[in-house]
Amino acid sequence: MAAFRDLPLEEGRCGLLRWISNARPQGSMNNQVTVVFDGHPDQSSMFPVFHAGDSQNTHDIRVIFSDGCSADDQIKLMVDENVQKKNCVVVSDDKDVFLYARSLGARVMNVREFISLRTIARVTLTEGKYISLSHQEKINKEFFQRWLGDNQ
Repeated sequence: MAAFRDLPLEEGRCGLLRWISNARPQGSMNNQVTVVFDGHPDQSSMFPVFHAGDSQNTHDIRVIFSDGCSADDQIKLMVDENVQKKNCVVVSDDKDVFLYARSLGARVMNVREFISLRTIARVTLTEGKYISLSHQEKINKEFFQRWLGDNQ
């Protein structure tokens, strides 16, 4: 994400985790989020050192460090080992990861699409109730049809 690109590595990692925790682009709190980082955390990190297969829950986010392989390879392995691939959503701008996950039956989206879910997920009804993502999608489709009309 551009907002974290120029920050020192650990600050960027923490910023991303805080953003996901606060923005909740994944929608429901029941939707588990796993973030895979390359390598391992700095010694001064808020994270203990983890290796692939180890994780830490940080504000309802599972954090994995791919120590020993690339994060891309770790993500592919996780999708490959996931029993419910159709319930798995992989967010990546890496074409190889994107195509691999999709070929296994996982749902995929690029980072821009994932970031845009933040806006959708925060649409509220009266009394602070959230609109389901499927309902939001229907509203967005209707909005675009009305707004763009025949220009689609």
